[in-house]
Amino acid sequence: MGDITQFPNQYDRLIRMGKAALNQHHWQQACDHFEAAYQLEQTLSANLLWASALIEVGDTQTALAVVEEQQADYLQQTDLARFYLALLLNNHRFVTANQIWGALRHATIAPQAIRTFKMMITASELEFQANHQEMIRKQAEGLYNLTAHPLSEQLAMLTQAEQLPRHVYVTSVTPVLMNPYTHAFVKATVIETLVQLNIEQSVTMQWFEQTKTFVPANTQLMGESKTFNAILAALNAQLASEDPILLAQVIADVKMGFAYLYPFEGEIIDDSTEWAQAWLKQLLGPDYTASVVISEKIQDWVKKLQEMTGKFDV
Repeated sequence: MGDITQFPNQYDRLIRMGKAALNQHHWQQACDHFEAAYQLEQTLSANLLWASALIEVGDTQTALAVVEEQQADYLQQTDLARFYLALLLNNHRFVTANQIWGALRHATIAPQAIRTFKMMITASELEFQANHQEMIRKQAEGLYNLTAHPLSEQLAMLTQAEQLPRHVYVTSVTPVLMNPYTHAFVKATVIETLVQLNIEQSVTMQWFEQTKTFVPANTQLMGESKTFNAILAALNAQLASEDPILLAQVIADVKMGFAYLYPFEGEIIDDSTEWAQAWLKQLLGPDYTASVVISEKIQDWVKKLQEMTGKFDV
């Protein structure tokens, strides 16, 4: 629909018209009215009504996208959380459903509701496994041969794999971490998903020609890493007012390099200021005067990371 010109009480009028259409089972007409109302005012009520009408016309994929525009609000109330979870499961978004369930355990939702939600997810996953065995097998095979595809396709395949039941997803993606040819961005994506799924078993991975293990449930997301954020803070302190364009460039460079170090960055980085200065020197060249002495070891690490991020094909 095009832009809506708002007249006095237009939002309320569209909501009334939408509800009237719902009562008469004119689902598409209801969708149009609720969408128009939502364009005027992005209220939770209009969002829920529009999503509900979309479900009635069979467009659960768009309904889910609408709900996720106000995801945080849906997770504050038991009935709305149940509605959201049901949509996720209807769209076979099992990984996201499990991630949401994990987040809800720390919310204000009653424990009995949390248990009910877990039963919903488990029942839906079991039904999906029973009826889509061939599709599951093909997706698992695709993940096993992930590195045969360009990076952009690998990331798309990982997104598609999130439609697998939780334990099938975990079993299928963990070998990706042991493949020495898997790109760091792919590994970081897999690791962060396992962290959000709160996997409590040890996971083995290849990290700079070493075999290392970690427990996702005890691991932070990359963006929450104290080491990573300390480097960003050091860069911000120096460049935020002095050169914001350079700041954006170096932060992008750091983020790409950090994907290679995650989740063992703490074993390499012990001085965030020195690493921040090393990244600046690598970007700006030998004429840059660092504010601290940079060790040869750290300068070599930063150079190596920058060279690695410049090699991948998308």
